[in-house]
Amino acid sequence: PRCKSFTWVKDAGLEGCPSQCWIKGGTGTRVAGYGKVSGIPPARPTVGTVPSGRGTSQSLFCFSLIMPYGSESKLLAFQWQKQASIFACDAYAVYSNVSVEVAPSLSTKVVNSNLQCKYGGDSNTALNSWIFIAVWDKLIDDGQYRSYQWTVKVDPDCVFFP
Repeated sequence: PRCKSFTWVKDAGLEGCPSQCWIKGGTGTRVAGYGKVSGIPPARPTVGTVPSGRGTSQSLFCFSLIMPYGSESKLLAFQWQKQASIFACDAYAVYSNVSVEVAPSLSTKVVNSNLQCKYGGDSNTALNSWIFIAVWDKLIDDGQYRSYQWTVKVDPDCVFFP
């Protein structure tokens, strides 16, 4: 709506915040050059109405997304054994891009994403919005959250007390 094109400059010469992005009202053409990028933002998919939960006012559905390799599944297995973090919620789910057995009778639900993203922006953070849109799509399709009033996304390495 407001942003029809943009220009991002790596070093705008401003102390404390060298990178700058200017939103423009006109339609732009993507031009790449050293230290600057101009272009048109990617199309935003339409997001339909999400039905709200129906549980009690205090009910929680909690979920995590894990990489299929590395330490995250072991960390969740430890939490599952202690019934801590998401496993202390009224209901829970674990998502990944492949089926992984996290603990006995607990396998991940499969998300349509390779879970790979680039890093960038002013803070060089994970540009993973599309990964989480895929996770939310799967969560909504599964519908389990609808039986609970609140839905909480918890990183595997987060300290979370429901």
